[in-house]
Amino acid sequence: MVIEVIGAGLGRTGTSSFCEALDILGYKCHHMKRCLTDPTNQSSKRFYNAFLDKSNANWDEVYEGYTAAADWTAAHFYKDLLARYPDAKVVLTERPFEDWYKSMKNTIYIAIRKGEKLQLDHPHYEFRELNRKIILDGYIEDDEKFLDEEFVRNYYEDHIKQVKEMVPADRLYCLKLGEGWEGLCKFLGKDIPEEPYPNVNSTAHFQKRFISNKPTDSVPELNVRDA
Repeated sequence: MVIEVIGAGLGRTGTSSFCEALDILGYKCHHMKRCLTDPTNQSSKRFYNAFLDKSNANWDEVYEGYTAAADWTAAHFYKDLLARYPDAKVVLTERPFEDWYKSMKNTIYIAIRKGEKLQLDHPHYEFRELNRKIILDGYIEDDEKFLDEEFVRNYYEDHIKQVKEMVPADRLYCLKLGEGWEGLCKFLGKDIPEEPYPNVNSTAHFQKRFISNKPTDSVPELNVRDA
């Protein structure tokens, strides 16, 4: 198998829904949450090792069994994936910065702050460290940087700009959050499914799954609303 579709959009831009949409269209899409359902834990180890030594990363092994990639891992490594899979199409998921930033503050930022430091022999050590290192290139752990809205805005907009500049126009599709099937299917050469475009992993769902059962000590008070 080779990677046919690369999702270059940052997490919280609809990547879970996009990944499910690709599965419906016949691809097998990797999303970071798949690392947590891998009983062997090899997926997290492979991504973490790729982060530590990108020049020697074996992307065929890292994405073994998958034909599409999305979420933070794909967004972080998209240049490397393009070099390895030059015929792949690229989809850049997007949403307005204000909505994205609010969603980040109310989900991943809280989850990272609440997440305990894990020992080296913990089964999810690599997954935890991968999150800390690649989400916003590590700025997710830097309160001064992450809570500086203009700094994060520049990071977000620069990522979008770089993707659009690097990927040839005929191989890039910009998918707006809430857009649906039509444009995506036309770009990928797929028939439009009868079922609705997926809508999963909302702020409320993320909080219930990853945050609500964790202690709240040391977490800054935020205005938590759906985003």
